[in-house]
Amino acid sequence: MKNIILILTLSFFLFSCKKNKENNDLPDTKNHIAKVTDTTLINGVLLELMENNGKAELRVNSKTYTLSGNIKVNPPCYFLRNGNKKSESFSYPDIKVDHTLIILGNIEKQDSDKICGKGLQGIIFKNDSIIITSKTLQHSFACADTGTDEKNFWGFAHD
Repeated sequence: MKNIILILTLSFFLFSCKKNKENNDLPDTKNHIAKVTDTTLINGVLLELMENNGKAELRVNSKTYTLSGNIKVNPPCYFLRNGNKKSESFSYPDIKVDHTLIILGNIEKQDSDKICGKGLQGIIFKNDSIIITSKTLQHSFACADTGTDEKNFWGFAHD
């Protein structure tokens, strides 16, 4: 009887060790957490900029709008804001663009007062679509809380 218990116990431990080894070969998903770096509300739609496994992503919480395009600037990313801390947005009715926003990435300076970087990319609200522009500006130094010149918004909208 003792031999049977010993064999069963030993078999259990060997099986457990084999299972643990197999599980160690799987990718570690517990430590991989997408981090929200900035949010804004436009037309009742919540936009969330995220850093996910070293890449920037935009999450759109809407059933009305469809999202297209990819963020090309490096995370963390932030929406450009005006002096009132409100996301800067410009509309261009001549080309049916309801909102143009700009994402700031490629951060060069980040402290408690300012977040600044050299990468800019546009987000366009047009009809029922939200489009992340394929065009980026890679050498335009800007700070998240002070925004940028309106000509950059115009350029993204009209590209």
